[in-house]
Amino acid sequence: MELAQALARRCGPAIDNARLYTDRPYIARTLQQSLLPVELPDIPGVEVAARFRPTGEGNEVGGDFYDMFETGNRGWAVVMGDVCGKGPDAAAVTALARYTLRAAAMRENLPSRSLATLNEALLRQRDDRRFCTVAYAYIEMLDSGARAGISTGGHPLPLLLRADGSVQTVGLAGTLLGVVPDPSLEDHAVTLEPGDSLVFYTDGVIENRVGSDGVLDERRLAELVATCSGGGADAIASRIEEAAVLSQSGQPKDDIAVLVLRVVE
Repeated sequence: MELAQALARRCGPAIDNARLYTDRPYIARTLQQSLLPVELPDIPGVEVAARFRPTGEGNEVGGDFYDMFETGNRGWAVVMGDVCGKGPDAAAVTALARYTLRAAAMRENLPSRSLATLNEALLRQRDDRRFCTVAYAYIEMLDSGARAGISTGGHPLPLLLRADGSVQTVGLAGTLLGVVPDPSLEDHAVTLEPGDSLVFYTDGVIENRVGSDGVLDERRLAELVATCSGGGADAIASRIEEAAVLSQSGQPKDDIAVLVLRVVE
């Protein structure tokens, strides 16, 4: 009896630890899913598609996030962001960013003002020096095509793929959010014609910038996107994800997030 009790005392913690280790990936996946939209909304005249690939074994919540929703001004907000770090603290900042921007979008049309509101919220509510980068767009549909206002806070600039295959970056990088009280944030307007696409992504896509023949940097990503002319939003998002994973030998070093909008021809 004494031997059995001693074994139970030693085995109990080991079993508990094993159960916790098994539950950890499930908890991380569940929390990660709660920080992303369940499904992308239907925007009349626009195709939308997204890809999200967490890094590692999926047992830790990443900082990449995206969102798309209708605003109170008959427009649509598009968000792509990246919070520094991983784990519960990063998840808390991600939740703060998503819902702060959703609230701000109901009052503001200018993307820079929504980002300024998020910057203020991060400085006021967080004291752990966690920051984030965000690319934010406000989309209005026109009789033919769409108009987009775009502002970025330290985030990789969105790519505009024209129907003729030309590619250009949109906007200026701006300042990281949650660092200084007066970040540099500017708005850039662009008109999307039928067949044009806007591509948003996080820096995990271009993580492998040096050290291999298959390097995917900003220039080569733009070249890749140019080859997607004529393709649908889902095909473009899939090509980018595939290229990003391949450039990192199938083992991405950071989360990968891609969001594509394409005006229907």
